[in-house]
Amino acid sequence: MLERFTQRARRVVVLATQEARSRQHETVGPAHLLMAILRDGAGLAVGVLRRLAVDTEILRTDVERVLGRTPASVLSGDPDFSAELKAVLAATIEEQWRHHHNWVGTEHLLLGLLDARSTVNDVLRGAGVDLDEARQMTLRLLRPRAFPTSA
Repeated sequence: MLERFTQRARRVVVLATQEARSRQHETVGPAHLLMAILRDGAGLAVGVLRRLAVDTEILRTDVERVLGRTPASVLSGDPDFSAELKAVLAATIEEQWRHHHNWVGTEHLLLGLLDARSTVNDVLRGAGVDLDEARQMTLRLLRPRAFPTSA
């Protein structure tokens, strides 16, 4: 599934898994993915949040609070993707296909988070993000182009 992901998008998925593992969470969820996008600190997804005047440090703190409420467990291996994260990734792939792109970047991951109506949407709203505006801005910034290497 990750073969169409840009290097940055792949790195974000790896960071999300590391976020879950470091907290001893059994599953990787949308909050881990959002935290990974913020932790990466670059890419179009973070650019959209900054253009919306979101204080990414406050958003990161809010996501930390959500992740802190997730119960820890004893892991024997890598955490699995939660059903909710799988829905986000499915929405991400749908966005990629809908826009006729041959890659998946962080912008598609953000659209997937917004489309899937995931639990992080409440966190985004709490940080002052208008979800429709975020979606529209992301779509405006998307252009058909060749496979980027670092988006």
